[in-house]
Amino acid sequence: MSHFYHKKSLGQNFLNNKKILEKISKIKNLRNEYVVEIGPGKGSLTEFLLKEKPRVLTVIEKDKKLKPFLEKIKIKHPKNFNLIFEDALNLDFSTLTNKKIILVSNLPYNIATTLIINWIKNYENFKSLVLMVQKEVAQRLYAKTGTKFYGRTSVLTQANASVKEKIEVGADNFFPKPKVTSAVIEIIPTPRKFDYESLDKVLKTCFLHRRKILKNNLKNLNSETEGKIRECGISLSSRPQDLNPTDYIKLSKILLS
Repeated sequence: MSHFYHKKSLGQNFLNNKKILEKISKIKNLRNEYVVEIGPGKGSLTEFLLKEKPRVLTVIEKDKKLKPFLEKIKIKHPKNFNLIFEDALNLDFSTLTNKKIILVSNLPYNIATTLIINWIKNYENFKSLVLMVQKEVAQRLYAKTGTKFYGRTSVLTQANASVKEKIEVGADNFFPKPKVTSAVIEIIPTPRKFDYESLDKVLKTCFLHRRKILKNNLKNLNSETEGKIRECGISLSSRPQDLNPTDYIKLSKILLS
């Protein structure tokens, strides 16, 4: 048996509770679907995903030292299992298939938010994303307007998708044991009727200074632009966390159309 030592630099925390692994594999109906798993580790969740009979399961792993574990799975499932060693940050999902993907992953804590934002930007690749993340990351993704976790990530996610927490997972279910609680969430993309880049540009400007009112964050506004903003029901004396995703879409269209 090959020996493997987890790498803290890659944010490796392996879920070892089989009941939770099975629950994750059943959140979506995977039968005949094109499924991608990011960061399979030794393949604990992979085995449960394959039991759900996907048309193809492609696993993307960065750490080549896990190859012996994953190749054993490939030998058992030669027809519907693909193994790719690649950094998920560099992966172009459109090269895997032209079908909509169900993405499943226990995301490394250190790059989870970056990956999610990248995937949401290219949401046309996905039917659903079932992701395990740090609980605090999950709270940012589905945070309600006006709450302490609400920010740029909340708006970008909710403007492009619906987000629901499915399972909360305590630290005792992992090895090595992390210092935080985790959560499994499902993100389902919704049709986009706005320009993503314009929205993100406005969000970066507005949330750069959370305590300032919008008028102070949005510099160089003229009277015509201010009038248009007021006409669509947005108060320039509001703070960034007071606007909902729909408000920000309207704001981006006014400012950057």
